[in-house]
Amino acid sequence: MERRQFLATAGAGLAGLAAPFAVRAQAWPARPITFIYAYAAGGGGDPIARQLGEGVGRRLGQPIIVENKTGAAGMIGATAAAKAPADGYTFLFGVSNELVINQSMYKTMTYNPEKDFAPVCLVVTLPLLLVASAASKITSVADLVARANAQPGKLNYASPGSGTLQHLAAELLQRTAGIKMAHVPYRGVAAVTTDLLAGTVDVGFVGLPTALPHVKAGKLAALGVSTAKRSAAASDLPALAESPALKGFDLTQWFGIVAPSGTPAPIIERMQKEVAAVMADEALRAKLLGQGAEPAVGTPAQFGELMKAQRENYARIVKEANIKVDS
Repeated sequence: MERRQFLATAGAGLAGLAAPFAVRAQAWPARPITFIYAYAAGGGGDPIARQLGEGVGRRLGQPIIVENKTGAAGMIGATAAAKAPADGYTFLFGVSNELVINQSMYKTMTYNPEKDFAPVCLVVTLPLLLVASAASKITSVADLVARANAQPGKLNYASPGSGTLQHLAAELLQRTAGIKMAHVPYRGVAAVTTDLLAGTVDVGFVGLPTALPHVKAGKLAALGVSTAKRSAAASDLPALAESPALKGFDLTQWFGIVAPSGTPAPIIERMQKEVAAVMADEALRAKLLGQGAEPAVGTPAQFGELMKAQRENYARIVKEANIKVDS
């Protein structure tokens, strides 16, 4: 076979292989799309997923259904999304637990966050807020550090469970400030908030939307947000990094979208484009900021780099703190 004929034949073959993907992407979406959210309805990122889904669905001409698949630190929902057909009709509206932290916490997992998902985009960032109970009489980072140094291990901090982002944040805080506190793990954010309000525990990291009403009511003292800079959602609150004892402290909670690996690139690009368009709406941005969430849509590559960097950072914290939840 002559070289020219061979190249023409090979090119036609490759085009034939690519054609089904191109046709599939052009026809997408032809039916409703599912956003899997790995936690309970009503709390956390669920309202954000629903608001976003409504706007994106309207632009795509197909409804987006938010499906809650809860349990196992987000792994049940993540597994369901990872094993879904890579056809653009299932996405995971995920958070750091199932996408970056669990890999360092569990020896056995039913999915691989790096291999089983393709990044679509970051959606919002939500700083955690370090708060102190009124009973503790701690009103600043300086107070906290002084008390902890005076009585090593006597102060305690709450988390919604071992290996959660809030737990890792407290471990990072202790290492940065050179202090030691006792860990009191709970089962969920609601229990943490209840006992902080009751004064049963001294301090804890709580999501900004959950903590703000209690701070404004004077029932909890806000010590600072976990991000390197102040949050646009609560610019009057200091960043922990502003304290000399916590210089460089930076930890961000976020929600983002990933697709099963193998999802056609044109579909991922289209979803990212529509998410960006919806999040650019000023009314929605204002509403999200009021909920403590800061819109931060980027490209698939940028989201992938963020997750990679955080996996490495959290793995280091887990190792240094000897955090174990899985035998």
